Amino acid sequence: MEKRKNQELISPDLLIHPGETILEVINDRGITQKELAIRTGFSEKHISTVINGKKSISADLAKKLEYALDIPASFWRNLQTNYDLELVVFNELHNISQKEVDIAKEVKEVIKVFTNESIGKNNSDKVYYLRQRLGVSNLESIKNLNPAIYRAQFEKGTSENIMYAWQYLCEKEVENQTENPLDIEKLKNNINKIKDVMFDENGLHVEKIKELLNDAGVLFTVKKHVKGAPINGLTVKTKRNQVMIAMTIRGAYVDIFWFSLFHEIAHVLNEDFNKDQSKWESNSPLENKANKLAQDILINPDNYKLFLEKGDFSRKAIDRFASSEGVLSTIVIGRLMNDELIPWNSLDHRRDKYKWSH
Repeated sequence: MEKRKNQELISPDLLIHPGETILEVINDRGITQKELAIRTGFSEKHISTVINGKKSISADLAKKLEYALDIPASFWRNLQTNYDLELVVFNELHNISQKEVDIAKEVKEVIKVFTNESIGKNNSDKVYYLRQRLGVSNLESIKNLNPAIYRAQFEKGTSENIMYAWQYLCEKEVENQTENPLDIEKLKNNINKIKDVMFDENGLHVEKIKELLNDAGVLFTVKKHVKGAPINGLTVKTKRNQVMIAMTIRGAYVDIFWFSLFHEIAHVLNEDFNKDQSKWESNSPLENKANKLAQDILINPDNYKLFLEKGDFSRKAIDRFASSEGVLSTIVIGRLMNDELIPWNSLDHRRDKYKWSH
């Protein structure tokens, strides 16, 4: 559907019913309504009703007009179809509830993250635009469409409307990324290649991760965090029956990004996308299992245990251990902080941040 910008509320008098065109044609040719009735075989009353915009041009009348006025029936039918569509749009724009207006205001920021476009200046513009973008005829339908993934984990202030918009737009964005079927074994084989990406230039990370995940049949996207949006990441089966990992950037800490990525990859490896996630809590067994696997992917658990036993958490020792594990030093620092072995505000162990360009 064509996107409308700055659609103002208009008077119904400005909608041109096809009957007006009939009147223009017969007036131009000096034909009376009575004569047109005779030529078409319809009653004069019927012709008058159509000309006055109180009835539509039927397929039968369109064909009779073709004979009477030498103008193709398709012309008259197209006029009627276009008018009917304009009337539907008019009615939509003039019957916007305050609830829809409120929802439009709520989700507008997440739309900007995906489109970088203005969603309109007035309320009707915003609602009409968002109906198109989110695939609903009424924004109040979002609540019933929301799959409520991770509902039990929602933080205070999280918006289900924003979550729906975020997930829906993620799916639309990635739907043509790959036709490769999900291949768990290939994903396992690509794990080390994905880890290696953390040593590449920051601007290339997302694209390279996407290529490696797409190779295993997993869709992937990373978007800026929007207030009220989901948690760090989401792994779901899309409406096209593909597996998608969608991530938000919250704080841009390097260790959190990579842990969150492998946490979501762990959900794929564990095939959690086939399970009912609506009642999951942040400390559920499935979440804990994914956390453990993500930790073990990043740092070998046996090697980490030996490292801890030595008790040397100097920067030089951390750098040496990180190198042996094939990860950035900030990954080890983040792990030690999470395990409360070094303080979060340690000046000697600062965590790195990404300067995301998108």
